Amino acid sequence: MKFVDDSQNLRVRLRLIQVLVLLLLGVLCVRLYLLQIVNGSRYAEIAENQRIRLLPIPARRGAIFDRNGNQLVDSRPIYSIILSREVTKSVEYSLIKPLSDGLQLDSEILRERFDQVKLQPAFESIMIKEGATQADLVWVDAHQLEFPTLRIEETPQRRYPDNGLLCHVLGYVGEISPDQLKQPELREKGYKPGDIIGQEGLEAVYDEYLRGRDGYRKVIVDSRGHIQNEVERVEPQSGQDIVITIDLDLQKAAEEQLRKSPQGRGVIISMDPNNGEILALASAPTFDPNLFSQRITTKEGRAEYQKLLNDPDHPLINRAIQGKYPPGSTWKPLMATAGLKQGAISIDSSNLVCGGGITRQSRLAQRAFRN
Repeated sequence: MKFVDDSQNLRVRLRLIQVLVLLLLGVLCVRLYLLQIVNGSRYAEIAENQRIRLLPIPARRGAIFDRNGNQLVDSRPIYSIILSREVTKSVEYSLIKPLSDGLQLDSEILRERFDQVKLQPAFESIMIKEGATQADLVWVDAHQLEFPTLRIEETPQRRYPDNGLLCHVLGYVGEISPDQLKQPELREKGYKPGDIIGQEGLEAVYDEYLRGRDGYRKVIVDSRGHIQNEVERVEPQSGQDIVITIDLDLQKAAEEQLRKSPQGRGVIISMDPNNGEILALASAPTFDPNLFSQRITTKEGRAEYQKLLNDPDHPLINRAIQGKYPPGSTWKPLMATAGLKQGAISIDSSNLVCGGGITRQSRLAQRAFRN
């Protein structure tokens, strides 16, 4: 009879088990090292932001008044729909279709907004829709379980006078562009993607004074993104109001005269000769700056903007300061004064001849400062 040494087989099996356990422990140690040492700060930040969120409180932009205290530009509160950044941190484009369908947004424009997320700091919120309708608010409320990090906030939106009044003087605000974000001077001032800044006119020149400083709320949220408690609040600082030399009634009269002109184009400027203050500065044709103060999130809005750019009358150009025209007879008093001072001419006689003229309806009408 042959006996098998089971004790040796048992020892081999035990050693195999020991090696396997050591390998598993080694893998576990490496994994713990990666989690706690290499990526510890990153995961700690993620965990903290899943519990605590920093919600911005937009500052009210300063108002603009005319010389008599009439308010020309202000900001009105509107409802906006915001998407918390953790949802789109890895740019989940699968959200585009349900959001665009539910909120009546153009999917391509929404895709562009998702692309901008890559430029933002971690966990920064992104504006999905500004000026939400009642139907939008109902849709967000009904889909909280499906989109827990969608939230509704009250934000200020710039409001300009009707009929394009003072549009070239006031200018307009708009969302900061990717090219503007590349400018070092704007980055140093704390501008970030999605910010609204002055793009033209007084809005651009005095943007630093008008924009104010945003505040924030530090809140605790649950796993679904619902706010449970507010732990800190820093109130926003409103922008400064400015007063300009324009007289609103005089400006209205000037623009009305241009609207009645046959061609609908031209410039009227009224200046106080005592101090050089501009009382009216009208340029025609005009445009509605309210189009620019709203984030253009529809194809219709972009089409309207493109129509302005392609308009052959160039309504976006301020002819009073951007147009180039011959000085015409306005230059004659200066030349006459210089001639009198140097003795080239006298009050009683002059050998100067003005050969200038204008062509109107194929007829030459000559004008001279002295016959």
